[in-house]
Amino acid sequence: MKDITKVRLFKYLTPQEIDWMLVKWKTRTVQANTVIVKEGTTGDEMYIIESGRVEVFLTRGDVVLLLSELQEASFFGEMALLTDKPRSATVKTKNECRLLILKKKDFMDIVGENPKVAAKFLLAMGEDLCNRIMATNANLENYFLINQAIVDNESFRNLYILTHKAPSSSG
Repeated sequence: MKDITKVRLFKYLTPQEIDWMLVKWKTRTVQANTVIVKEGTTGDEMYIIESGRVEVFLTRGDVVLLLSELQEASFFGEMALLTDKPRSATVKTKNECRLLILKKKDFMDIVGENPKVAAKFLLAMGEDLCNRIMATNANLENYFLINQAIVDNESFRNLYILTHKAPSSSG
């Protein structure tokens, strides 16, 4: 990545603090179409995309719901640094990616060695998570309004019933 300061996680850090923190990160190159994070599994690392693109999605039965596509300077998996909860989505590379990886143990070392840097990092992470929640709320509101319009409109209701009828046994 040409300019690490493009990463929103580092927006409150000085160049010296970023350099100090990056010593704790490892790099990895991952081939195209590789699952990096699988929904429902536990993990202990987060990622910054140095180059390449990934897809973030949920799988429900045969349905795949694409949540987002991330590119250079984006990050994912940060909740693994904060909780021991299972991963909330699957992340798969679209093309070859070069990733920066921070393990939870290394993050805890950062917290212990330099709480001021950790606080600035966590502030930026918290802001990003808040922005994601606000975007999700807006999407849920849109889905609710669309659903309400369908429920309130008899023509839409009839169309839904017609298209979701079970096939008849007579063939």
